[in-house]
Amino acid sequence: MSAEGTMAGSVTTVDVEDPYEITPTMWELFTPTPTSAITPPQFLARSYRAGDWRRYKIEKHSYRTTVSVGKLGRTCFVRMADREATDMVIGSPGIDHYCLTFLQQGQGLLCQPQAASPAETNAGGGVIFHGRPGTVLKTGNEAVKTNVWIPAGLLCRQATEMLDGPDVRGLDFDAGIDVTSAAGAGLRRLTDWLYAELGHPDSPLSNEIVAASAQELFLRTIVLAATHSRSMQLRGQARAATPATVRRAEELMRSKAELPLTLEEIAQAAGCGSRALQAAFRAFRGTSPMASLRRIRLELAHQAIMRSDGSISVAEVAARYGFSNPGRFASQYHHLFGEYPSRIGSLRPLRR
Repeated sequence: MSAEGTMAGSVTTVDVEDPYEITPTMWELFTPTPTSAITPPQFLARSYRAGDWRRYKIEKHSYRTTVSVGKLGRTCFVRMADREATDMVIGSPGIDHYCLTFLQQGQGLLCQPQAASPAETNAGGGVIFHGRPGTVLKTGNEAVKTNVWIPAGLLCRQATEMLDGPDVRGLDFDAGIDVTSAAGAGLRRLTDWLYAELGHPDSPLSNEIVAASAQELFLRTIVLAATHSRSMQLRGQARAATPATVRRAEELMRSKAELPLTLEEIAQAAGCGSRALQAAFRAFRGTSPMASLRRIRLELAHQAIMRSDGSISVAEVAARYGFSNPGRFASQYHHLFGEYPSRIGSLRPLRR
């Protein structure tokens, strides 16, 4: 057989009409090389089958899977849209990768060896698992899912760096991702964003430096958002769990809060692209870089007002930190601190 995929950005898409042909088709398109993140035996350990054998025998023509593959550094993003129920089965020798899966549509069931019970997920939900032999991920009719394959060693090294302790040899994950939590929802959004960016020809992810920063952000978000055997150790280490790009950006914001900073200048100082920085702040701060800068300026203005002996006006403090509209400054100040700046200390009131 001959496989030919279409390209969009760095994402290759191919349609496969038989679930049992998915692995052979992927092999033809993406045969591992000596430098690949996965070995040939591990690549072939992953197979696919019809979720309903009887239906497959009767209506084989109704099966069709659209597979889209993109790579970010050493991680591999695989979007799969199945017309009929399809199982992904991990056979021997297994795959020394973790697989993070989010469903965009449909229902899913993860069955793992030695697990007390299967883990259910649905549209918007996610699971994470190690590629041990005997693992089966079942998805129903009209299911769309994104599987992200991460080399186990790569994720463990990231966890080691975040924990700042002995080497992490392995992470035992709880299967389900809590997408109702801020961190879990952030991981889902980040995964969707990265996959979408890989499909754009002019994406900043085509730059190796930006891609490396994005991969670091992604790995750190997984370690932070998913529950695993080292999660307890991570509690209280919020700074370690925050990527260096965010810390560098915040340091610049505080040291140069009185200057007219732009998003591009902040991203350059942080060592990443503007989009990557925005994604990092969304995942780890729940807001945008410029909103963080505004909050930092308000906090510094608040400190200046509290220390003032009345020799300067509120308007002068506001102007120092880039708030040209005194009324808007007062409103934002009140929203953050619960009172208006003109009521604090002996400062002269704002002129409206």
